[in-house]
Amino acid sequence: MSGGAARGFAHIGVLRAFEEAGIEIDCISGASMGAFIGLFHAAGKTPDQMIEIAKKIKPAKLKVVGPFHFGKAGLDYAKQFLKKHVEQTIFKELKKPLYVCVTNFQSGKYEIISEGEILPAILASAAIPIKYKQQIINGITYVDGGMVNNLPVEPLRQSCDIVVGISVNPIAHKTAKMSLRQKIMRLTELILNENEARRIELCDFHFEVSGLENIGFEDYHRVSEIHDLGYQAAKDFLEINAPLIYEQFPHR
Repeated sequence: MSGGAARGFAHIGVLRAFEEAGIEIDCISGASMGAFIGLFHAAGKTPDQMIEIAKKIKPAKLKVVGPFHFGKAGLDYAKQFLKKHVEQTIFKELKKPLYVCVTNFQSGKYEIISEGEILPAILASAAIPIKYKQQIINGITYVDGGMVNNLPVEPLRQSCDIVVGISVNPIAHKTAKMSLRQKIMRLTELILNENEARRIELCDFHFEVSGLENIGFEDYHRVSEIHDLGYQAAKDFLEINAPLIYEQFPHR
């Protein structure tokens, strides 16, 4: 599951569609918001529960005040929010394997965390440069995993027979004059989209959630709308591809 801030709520709709189709997800990998939603799924939350939890998010606590923030308040809020809604504290307590992609800011390489404490990994995976303060784990500085690998399919290739990649960052054509803040968001969008493109070929199946082009990274108040876009995209995908998945695993 790719990252995309508020756009990542589309993953909830995708999970709902897969659940309705009777396709069981054995393990999950994600970056940034993809890691957040992946955590809730791995912790055993249903799509209905995820929607209710998402609606409790206070957008003002996560938004950037100006073009540059360099703060930690947003991640502090995210930390307390996750503590309130997720009982598990270490990866091995989760109901399904979860792989969290983070970017090692010192080496410039992405890393996958799937052991130890959950919260430090999730927060590091969402530590968007400039917007949020870098995270320190075992003396190493980490930032948002999506900066280097926003579609972390690699760990699943080692343990899954079928890998489905879901992207939530469709690129829209921009012509209007942009503010500095909008330019930063646009650059982030382009970076995420480009590094995802290099990993699509590693997936057995892949689809991008359309309709998200005009939804901003910080539109956390549009939970239901974003969920519905993910749900419809997954339904459209499954209408064509579910028979191929069932064919390879008829016992499911």
